[in-house]
Amino acid sequence: VEKIGASGFKVQILSLEHNLGFTGGNNVGLAEAQRIGARYAFLLNNDTTLEADCIAELITAAENNPDSGIVAPVMHYYDSPGEVWFADATISLFRGEALHAGSARPEKTEPPYDAPWVSGCAMLVRMTAVEHVGGFDERFYLTWEDVDWCLRMRSSGWLVAVIPSARIFHKGGRSGEKLSGVKSYYAVRNSLLLAAKHAGVGYISACCFVVGRHFRLALRACGTERASVLATMWAGLRDHWLGRYGAWRSPKEVQRQLRLSNNPPDCLTVGGSL
Repeated sequence: VEKIGASGFKVQILSLEHNLGFTGGNNVGLAEAQRIGARYAFLLNNDTTLEADCIAELITAAENNPDSGIVAPVMHYYDSPGEVWFADATISLFRGEALHAGSARPEKTEPPYDAPWVSGCAMLVRMTAVEHVGGFDERFYLTWEDVDWCLRMRSSGWLVAVIPSARIFHKGGRSGEKLSGVKSYYAVRNSLLLAAKHAGVGYISACCFVVGRHFRLALRACGTERASVLATMWAGLRDHWLGRYGAWRSPKEVQRQLRLSNNPPDCLTVGGSL
């Protein structure tokens, strides 16, 4: 916050006391956009660069399609600008699975096209749609919240679309690589939360597919890595079934914080929120 404040950028800074995750942080920004009467909000990850006309292209597309709730650019790899990171998506609630749909590279002249969901890495959202549907479900905290939001938008009658004429470049998941076990934990817990919200009778099937998928990943790993994947998979399953959401703190982090604290809490929930 101090560096941004001293940079000279003409931006309004909303400084939060605690890390609210991707969901909570963006919800604070969306609430401020609503307060000032913004027509649109542009959500953008901090590990990206944009082509100069990206936002203008997104706004033009949204203005030309008043039923669109969310529009997103085509997203390229930052280190390999010729390769596409995100241009479309698939989803199977039956399998508890939401994937990028290959590496197809649409031409910039192609018209906007519908997508079942778009990445929260970069999305322009219509504020009237946000007022109708609500913001991110903060139980997700990190990952899968964009899929859930898009499904909620679509079920409420709003379109979700990709705009090929708008492009960004994404470094891709580098913050998450620093957080041991985080990806596996949230992948299990949040994919099951998504299935519980949207899959209906397919929820049981999603549970089987998610557990099987991550168990196979554990079998491919070796030694301590295998134990770590199994432990985080179990933690994600347990917390989902117990309804523990929000930020996850690993047992190691909990123990470290207890050692640093002169006044440990009377009640401690491992794997959930403290």
